Parts: sequence; structure tokens; C-alpha cells
Amino acid sequence: MKETRKGKTIGRTLFNWKIRERTKDLKGAVVDLGSGKNASYNRYIAGKPEKIINIDINPDAAPEIIADINKTLPLPDGFADAVFLFSVVYILENPTEVLKEIRRVLKSEGRLLMSAPFIFNEAKEPADYWRFTSSGIYKLLQNAGFKKIEIEPIGERFTAAAYLTSSIFLFWPIKFLLYVLAIGLDKLLPEKIKLKSPAPIGYFVTAKKTND
Repeated sequence: MKETRKGKTIGRTLFNWKIRERTKDLKGAVVDLGSGKNASYNRYIAGKPEKIINIDINPDAAPEIIADINKTLPLPDGFADAVFLFSVVYILENPTEVLKEIRRVLKSEGRLLMSAPFIFNEAKEPADYWRFTSSGIYKLLQNAGFKKIEIEPIGERFTAAAYLTSSIFLFWPIKFLLYVLAIGLDKLLPEKIKLKSPAPIGYFVTAKKTND
């Protein structure tokens, strides 16, 4: 309810919950690529990294580093303990090359935490190129040299439908009721349907740079 009142979509809320689950052991230097300004997920980071370096092309976002992440990242090899790539991969011109750059700046055993949309409206920022299935994400990361890849769905078909339709409702209480209903219906879906024919809002991904 709190997040809905703040104007967050069901997709953003489910994603933020996933951040809370997957950042409990976060530490060291973290690089947030395409960080934007005051991203809501920062409130959900459960670990205690020494520093988070925001990189964005937009100076209005007030990042520590202004840079186009489609190009060579202005960071040395083996710099980061973790890299965030949240809600960015679909606007990258060449995702494989960007992921290779991320792997370069990660330390050995460093982690990439990434989200990718699946059932998601077209969002030109200024361009929107890609929608990846879980198999497509795995292949993308594999080609960039990552190992220990874990891909988790964010939501399912009912929450995806709620995400796509909620913009027509003006009042947050109606959206809240829609979101609660959708989450409940997703939980009632048989697991065999979710596994055989997934239809999530997007995917949350973790992967490691290993030298084996």
C-alpha cells in the first residue's frame, strides 16, 4: 500500500522486494549503471556496501560519473565487487559488449545484479530495443563470459496484466486492490504453468565473474 501511494507500479514494487532478498550480503564497491536519480530500490538494499558509484549519461541525475554506458566504462579492471544493471539492458545498443565491459570492471567472484523486462510497455529512453526471454538472458550472459547465472521471474501473468492496465486507473486505492488481487491470482497458478509457459513482468538476474 505504501509503495502504491508513492506512485510505484506493481512491477517496481515486486522488483524492490527482490532487491531486498538479493542484496543481504552486498559489500565493497558497487557500481550502479544507468542509475537515474533517487531510484526507489536504494531504500531496499539490505547489505552495507562501502560505496555506491552512480553512473548515468544524464547530468540531471547528479551521478558521480557522467558517461554513456554503451561505450567503454571509465573504470579500471577489477574495480567493483558488484555492478547493478537495473531496467537498462533493453535500451542498450549492444548488450553483449556492455556485459563484457561489466565483467572487465568486476573483481574475481564479483557479482552482476540485473533486471530485464519481459511483458512491459515500450519505453523509449530515448530508444527501446530488446525484450529477452530467460533463455535469451542466459545466452547473453554466457556469451559475455559470466558463470553461476541465476534468473528469477518477477511476477507472473496476472501481475503482468495488472502492470499493463493499471495506468488507466487514476486513484491509488483502485490500483492497490488490483495489485493485491493480481498477486493472489499469481500464487494460485499451478507451478507447471509457470515453468512451462512463464509470462512475468520481467526477470531478476544474478551472475558471477569467475576465473574457472
